[in-house]
Amino acid sequence: MSSPPHARSRPAAPLQDSGWLSEAQRKAIHIGCLLLPLGLLFEWLPWPRGHVQWRWFLIVLTLTAITLDVIRIHDDRVRGFFRRFVGELIREHEQFNLLGSTYLVIAALLAVEIFPQRLAAAALGYTILGDGVAALVGKGWGRRRIFNKTLEGALGGLAACLTWAAFLGATGMLPWGMLLTGALVASLVELLPIPLDDNLGITLFAGYAMKLLWTPS
Repeated sequence: MSSPPHARSRPAAPLQDSGWLSEAQRKAIHIGCLLLPLGLLFEWLPWPRGHVQWRWFLIVLTLTAITLDVIRIHDDRVRGFFRRFVGELIREHEQFNLLGSTYLVIAALLAVEIFPQRLAAAALGYTILGDGVAALVGKGWGRRRIFNKTLEGALGGLAACLTWAAFLGATGMLPWGMLLTGALVASLVELLPIPLDDNLGITLFAGYAMKLLWTPS
């Protein structure tokens, strides 16, 4: 049961709200996908490494995700299985559509194909952290509506993107100017009512904005 309206005036009230907690579960998985851009940057594992191996890894991952979504959408038994075990994690519009996680792996594949690897990782990080934090802040503490989002959520997403930019800049992955541009563009795309899934829109727009400033070392 959701907290009563007067309780929401307390800063910590959303942490006890069932709607916010469900959103937190979804976004915890989303933010956990940060392992993907980190893997692209540091390549800790023996495989995949380099553009060709990452391409094939992401092709397989994308095809698997799309296949599972198609089966889930068209098979009542599989859809019932998903509803029983992960029903709360699937949004209403995802019941008969691709999941956000599927759009994310599609975005990762496109990013690796279109952009240099470090730049692709940066764009994905903005998508994962910016979108995730914006949703959590907006759901719990958003009050001032702007488009179909909230100002508080947008500022939270911007802070997350700037944190990711600071990490990449401090580790020398990309120039600061490029990173700040990517963070600002990612935050703007997350806020605007663009008719494109955020996972795709943020990744592609932020990636292209940084690519305009790209000068390989």
